[in-house]
Amino acid sequence: TRSRRQDNSVNYLEMLPALLVSAASFLGPLPVQQGPVVTQRRASAPVASVERRGVLAGFAAAALAATPAAFAATDSPYSLKKDYVVDAKNMLENMKTATELQRGNPEMETIVKSTRAEMNDFVAFYRRQPKISGMPSFSTLYTAINTLSGHYASYGNKYPVPEKRRTRLAQQYKEIERALARGK
Repeated sequence: TRSRRQDNSVNYLEMLPALLVSAASFLGPLPVQQGPVVTQRRASAPVASVERRGVLAGFAAAALAATPAAFAATDSPYSLKKDYVVDAKNMLENMKTATELQRGNPEMETIVKSTRAEMNDFVAFYRRQPKISGMPSFSTLYTAINTLSGHYASYGNKYPVPEKRRTRLAQQYKEIERALARGK
């Protein structure tokens, strides 16, 4: 779970300068309160005090300015669109891609990690919806997800799916496509 968050999350350190600049632009000039002049050796200049409300408003504005960039960064083929038919077809294609990978493929580990993260997100989101979780396409897809996820949990992200398991998954993929085509 830790590596999944690192792979799919927005890198906030890269966005920090943009956040600070946008916060400063929303703040405008800071109010200066004239305080008593303290005399030590020489008189000091007026001290600027920053009010908590101004700082919070700046951070809120910066967060809102960065929100579209954060959502644009998550628009990948491995992210959920919150539309079951679209997500199920996308999940199916990504699972097929992960299933067909051969040993030695340089992108195998990244594809498998992304697919595993998408499988977890897919199940977590749609399992709680009774209308969808009762559909034949969902139950078969759930079985295929468990099969593929179990394989990678046991053998790791770099070991390809064996032929016998690949054949069974291909059969399940066909059933899922048929059920989705019928709208079930």
